Amino acid sequence: MKALIILLLLIAVDCFAVTTVTTAGKQKPDDASHDYFIGLLRLVLIETADEYGFAVLQTVPFPGQERMLKLLALGAFYDVVWAGNSDTRESEVHKIPFPLFRGGLGWRGMIIRQQDKNKFSAIHSVKDLRKLIACQGLHWPDADVLEHAGLAVARVGYFDAMLHMVALNRCDYLPLSIFEGKAELAVVQNSFPNLIFYQDLIIQYPLTMHFFVKNNNKQLAKRLILGLQRLYDSGAYDDYMQNHQLTQYAFPLTKFKKSRVIKLTNPNNKQAELTELAKFGLSWPSDNSPENK
Repeated sequence: MKALIILLLLIAVDCFAVTTVTTAGKQKPDDASHDYFIGLLRLVLIETADEYGFAVLQTVPFPGQERMLKLLALGAFYDVVWAGNSDTRESEVHKIPFPLFRGGLGWRGMIIRQQDKNKFSAIHSVKDLRKLIACQGLHWPDADVLEHAGLAVARVGYFDAMLHMVALNRCDYLPLSIFEGKAELAVVQNSFPNLIFYQDLIIQYPLTMHFFVKNNNKQLAKRLILGLQRLYDSGAYDDYMQNHQLTQYAFPLTKFKKSRVIKLTNPNNKQAELTELAKFGLSWPSDNSPENK
């Protein structure tokens, strides 16, 4: 009888066991991007609870993107993080093969000064952009893409510092995805009243955002792709993107039909990434692309 009671207790404990999944905390108090990705991660864990058990999310302070990825590779502090893909990152940590912005990370509007709208209205080519200075994150893969195209880039460690540099005329523009730029600026607009998110000109290149886990964390990797695939198949992923405070401003995508598009190549783009975009990617509504020269 005693053995039976112990067995039943062990079964009960196993049934109610909860996995803790640790990820990065906010980069700033009002972080719309963080809310998007952690909300998506939460949905994935809920979607896969039957197969893998219940899970709770725990956040650890954000130490900077490059440091965060190095800690993940070591298996320290983080179980899963999100970041833009690059060859280097994919060699050090395991990429979950689902583009979290559905390809839209590489569709870039830009934060500019209000008084510079006419200046940007006159830009029609990469050659025109080479006269200006872009602000980008210190370790963002985007910075490599822009520099590869011959554009001047100021690499900056923190997002707020980039905004200050644009506002103070130290950079001319800060390219951000059409899925994040408007919302990110909105939460700090009172501090930067002279900045706007300009979308009449779009810089476009292949770049994807992914969840990453440690290379040997196969169970979590399988769980994440299973949950993402289910959300995609059910249409819940579309609903999430179209209604979240970060990404809702970009829909419907037909609003960009008249935007000028300057296409760049990504020197770190892999065939696998192109395959993921073909499978899961959103479609750009037009091809108003000035010659890339």
